[in-house]
Amino acid sequence: MTDAVTDRIDLAGRWELALDPDDEDSAERAPPADFDDDIPLPGTTDEAEKGERTTERTPGHLTRRYRYEGAAWYRTTVEIPDAWADRRLVLRLERTRPAGVWVDGDPVGREDSLSAPHVYDLTDALDPGEHDVALRIDTDSEPVTFPGVQRSHAATEHTQTNWNGVVGDLELVATDPVWIDDCQVYPDPAAGTARVEVTVGNRTGAAAEASVELAAESADGTHAVDPQTESVRVDDESARLSVEYDLGDPLRWDEFDPDYYELTAALDATAEGADAGENGGAVADDAEYGHVTETVFGVRSFEREGTRFAVNGKTTFLRGNVDCCIFPETGYPPTDEAAWREVFETAREYGLNHYRFHSWCPPEAAFRVADEMGIYLQPELPLWNNGGTFEDPDAAAFYRAEAERILDEYGNHPSFVMFALGNELSGDFEAMSDLVEDRRERDPRRLYACGSYNGLSDSTLTEADDYWTTASVPPDPTDVDSGREMVRGAAIDDAPPATTTDYREAVEDIPIPVVAHEIGQYQTYPDFAGLERYDGVLAPRNLELKRDHLEAHGLLDRAAAFSDASGRLSVQCYREEVEAALRTPGFGGFQLLQLEDFPGQGTALVGILDPFRESKGLIEPAEWRKFCAESVPLVRMDARTFSADESLTADVQLAHFGPEGHDEVAAEWSLTAAGGSDAETVVAEGSLPGTDVPQGELVDLGPVEADLGDTLASADGVDAPVRLTLSVTVPATDAATDYDVWVYPADLPAVDADDGSVGGSGDTAVTVRRAFDEETRELLEAGEDVVLVPRHDDLRHSVESAFAPCFWSYALFKRNAPPGTMGPRCDPDHPLLGGFPTDDHGDWQWWHLLSNARPVVLDDAPDDYEPLVRMIDNVERNQRLGLVFETAVGDGNLLVCAVDLFAADNDPSVRAFARSLVDYAASESFDPDRGVSEAVLEKLLTI
Repeated sequence: MTDAVTDRIDLAGRWELALDPDDEDSAERAPPADFDDDIPLPGTTDEAEKGERTTERTPGHLTRRYRYEGAAWYRTTVEIPDAWADRRLVLRLERTRPAGVWVDGDPVGREDSLSAPHVYDLTDALDPGEHDVALRIDTDSEPVTFPGVQRSHAATEHTQTNWNGVVGDLELVATDPVWIDDCQVYPDPAAGTARVEVTVGNRTGAAAEASVELAAESADGTHAVDPQTESVRVDDESARLSVEYDLGDPLRWDEFDPDYYELTAALDATAEGADAGENGGAVADDAEYGHVTETVFGVRSFEREGTRFAVNGKTTFLRGNVDCCIFPETGYPPTDEAAWREVFETAREYGLNHYRFHSWCPPEAAFRVADEMGIYLQPELPLWNNGGTFEDPDAAAFYRAEAERILDEYGNHPSFVMFALGNELSGDFEAMSDLVEDRRERDPRRLYACGSYNGLSDSTLTEADDYWTTASVPPDPTDVDSGREMVRGAAIDDAPPATTTDYREAVEDIPIPVVAHEIGQYQTYPDFAGLERYDGVLAPRNLELKRDHLEAHGLLDRAAAFSDASGRLSVQCYREEVEAALRTPGFGGFQLLQLEDFPGQGTALVGILDPFRESKGLIEPAEWRKFCAESVPLVRMDARTFSADESLTADVQLAHFGPEGHDEVAAEWSLTAAGGSDAETVVAEGSLPGTDVPQGELVDLGPVEADLGDTLASADGVDAPVRLTLSVTVPATDAATDYDVWVYPADLPAVDADDGSVGGSGDTAVTVRRAFDEETRELLEAGEDVVLVPRHDDLRHSVESAFAPCFWSYALFKRNAPPGTMGPRCDPDHPLLGGFPTDDHGDWQWWHLLSNARPVVLDDAPDDYEPLVRMIDNVERNQRLGLVFETAVGDGNLLVCAVDLFAADNDPSVRAFARSLVDYAASESFDPDRGVSEAVLEKLLTI
């Protein structure tokens, strides 16, 4: 074998640049005569500040500071060394847009992949000496202009942007004219072998006899596989060698033990002499050539077993994140491993084991790091189209070629376990199925699906699908007209809070794994303090517009508080969604939308992390992992609010997807109340009997029951109303969880729904009224204290209310999600809430109240006026919403409650809130300023 196997020239550096926005695409035209600028490559025109300097403030997404659309020419001079004579020379661009290459003014090749490296064979154009190499990259040509690509996260301005340039490796590579062109590894875990398919290329014009030596070693160095050598004859331009490589007793790859192998394939070839041909010059007899290439692989199976996913025969539950290619500093995904290590380490901190790349495919570095860390990846084609797919023959041909390129380029990575064609597709499902079937037959190393939530609310299975990523299912999975049942959302706004929701009835007749599509999407309020963090190519002008809108409404100083309160409520909703999936027997998993904010599509700040994947301070990773990990205790309760004369009954389960099962698993539980100085008082505790817990099962561990009256009576200094925490620990799996419940006095005197006087906790009588009518005003003029609970039909300046924060982005979905509210904000120490324990944000004890509320629009009140309980409005409206507010009127005092306490159900939380309001109004603490004028009250409250 020759010593020279592969050489490279790194082309990173400054290239000449000529922008050519009016150029018509032509494969034959020459590069421009004048290059009047330069640019560093790798890089983009955005990063180099080329093109139009933008000034607009786009409301729906981040804005490129410099925008260039169309063709751009890049040119550099390369010196080909004499030693490269008679060698094969290729230009490799790791990631770019549709591009053509010219050498010394002549066109030599075109590529259009958006997902895989571009490789151009320049052998016939580059002899030793100096040459000009020019690139023409066009972001306004096919396939970028296909509708499905334009919407995809491979090109959309809402995330990655349609950048122009080259990112990642940019190099000229020289090999001998007989070389290893491809090496694919198909492990067989059961047999302990791997079928290695080696494609040998030959440009000599002569036949060649070759041998290929395979040598594999685990990445951690603990297992070296014996080398194996096989021979192949290359008569034409290429030949394929198939080798059954005995791996001995190989290590397995999964999320717990991500052991993978590095494979070296070394070629030793001897060519037979031949006359000069079209592929090269004359070849001497017995000319020797060599080439060495490296790849990685993992010994793992990723299969469906019934309705579950199995990795090496062990059941896994996908706890996924949807990655929409959000990288605000660059506008494109990183190509270095360090950056992806940060991404996946953050995912691991929050208990995730899976990433879906929504309508795009990540670079090589992402796969390499996922291999190291045991992350299950689902790349997709650059395709998001709910208006028709595959009807355009040119587009269909591109999607088919792109799928082949993705699988060939990244298919050896063990982390590449799933592949889908794109997001929310519609159109020619037969063509999609044919493509999936073809890819599965060619490459059976992973599971396949025609797309993610194809058909949206008409989503149905195809015979080609190995799994089904969807938000809803029909009772009959083959009949789209049989109705729909949700497999996300956890019915949070539709039913009183409990911890029993699951999707077992919805999925019981579905024969393959169901993965909940894009769960969550609970918007949080922006905290504008971090705008200076956006120091890259994308400017946060959408957020600046929202900041300015908030400032115009006199609320900018509340932004941080609104962000925290809405975010903490969204965490509770995310938890319920995650647990609903875990509570479903036979469920495949979920994909969050998403762990981090989405700065586009109306500005959807739905993450518990910001767009830079940094914490918003809403929840610590360890707390999140209590409900999102491989082993999670679950407590099934029918309610979260109780009267003190009731019993708390619950069933404890364990969703266990750790590496092994456990025998005689005993859970411990306790019921505690917070005390002074953060101390806790244990009011009840116990242990559950040991239960065998198989791997990959949802297991019942036993019941918990506590008579709340007796429990509180026996606890020193703990009385209702009180928030209690039910904690469960499972030492065998190192898992723990806790649930807050609220207990209210059993003997609360009712607040009369009829107009009249009601006794407070003191000697002062409080009058409860239903209308701000003449009689109410006379009472106030006479110095009475009045609690006004207006009928909702009488509130002309109010908005609808819901418990959960508004969905995704109110700007995008306001027609579909009319409430648009984002939870309450209050002072938990205010005497108004003395009988209603709460934090400063919404939690489950607020559900019955918020579901029966019409927050009043207080925009006409003074800017510094603060309601006692505020309902946070969405960032598009920024109305000042009062749930409970007070003011002096005449010689009296008025307390207005926009929760219809008499139309709401008779939940203990409603009774306690009503009594707490009346007790406050009857106390000396009820002494408000004249914060809201009578004229404003007339406008808001008069029938």
